[in-house]
Amino acid sequence: MGFERGYQIKVLSSQRRFYTNYGSNQLNPWFVTGFADAESTFNVLVQPRSDSKTKWRVKAIFAMGLHKKDIPPPAILESIQAWFGVGRIYSSGTKVYYRVDSFKDLQVIIDHFDKYPLVTAKKLDYTLFKQSFDVIKLNEHLTEQGISKLIEYKSSLNRGLSQKLRDSFSDSNLLERVEFKFDDIPSPYWIAGFVSGDGSFNIKTTKVRAGKVQLRFAVHLHIREEEVIKGLSKFFNFEDNKYIYYTDTSVAVQIVNTSDALNIIIPFFNEYQIKGAKELDFIDFKKVAEIVKSKDHLTEDGFSKVLVIKDNMNLKRN
Repeated sequence: MGFERGYQIKVLSSQRRFYTNYGSNQLNPWFVTGFADAESTFNVLVQPRSDSKTKWRVKAIFAMGLHKKDIPPPAILESIQAWFGVGRIYSSGTKVYYRVDSFKDLQVIIDHFDKYPLVTAKKLDYTLFKQSFDVIKLNEHLTEQGISKLIEYKSSLNRGLSQKLRDSFSDSNLLERVEFKFDDIPSPYWIAGFVSGDGSFNIKTTKVRAGKVQLRFAVHLHIREEEVIKGLSKFFNFEDNKYIYYTDTSVAVQIVNTSDALNIIIPFFNEYQIKGAKELDFIDFKKVAEIVKSKDHLTEDGFSKVLVIKDNMNLKRN
């Protein structure tokens, strides 16, 4: 795939179309990577096993987990499972998981992310995961030296080592977390996938002034991923980072200007479609946008329609 950020966002008719329906296995690969950047985990389990020569059991796992409310049928995880052609889906409590832990099947996952790399700080976890996978691939995990190497990688993977593993491998070398460096947004499909996981579409109204309606699209990340947020802002050609907001621990790009919502955000996601529960929020977002565009929100009837839509979006959705 070629690099597509240079396309003019407001002129979508000239862009290549790639529409994907629920349940289809024809997802764009960059969409899959974007969704994985938002919702996936790469993990390596190292657990005690008395009948093993090393006394340890090793298992590499790639997984995506969503709350059941975030998976309207047919489920986005089923679409991703069909696209990869490997793995299984199961429920646990209020969550639904897509999981790949077969060594043979994990090669499919590795091949994908080597070709369509992760963009966020999750790529650091993927690098350690792949290094661990290579140790297992060479059967080095069946030796004490191999287990020590896995512990070294795992010490910087996700949240690091449990206290039990720290005590068991107190003499092992521990890796320091590598500093995250952002490269660029590789494709508009990556944005569609990422927003399907980490984006939000909201409507803000005020009781003080009837008819006051604000369309809000936002993506929030940890402050260490500030450059990703700036990359999103740059992708949409927002000047001077005017829609970037900070807290002590987080950073967000948040579009609150009605014109930009109507002329940039909505046309973009009409072209590069969102999947899962976020798609339902986007559909409602567009309904309110049409009411605002026609200025019907300034009437009592129109404003009431906005309130009804708002009260059934996001966490309030039945």
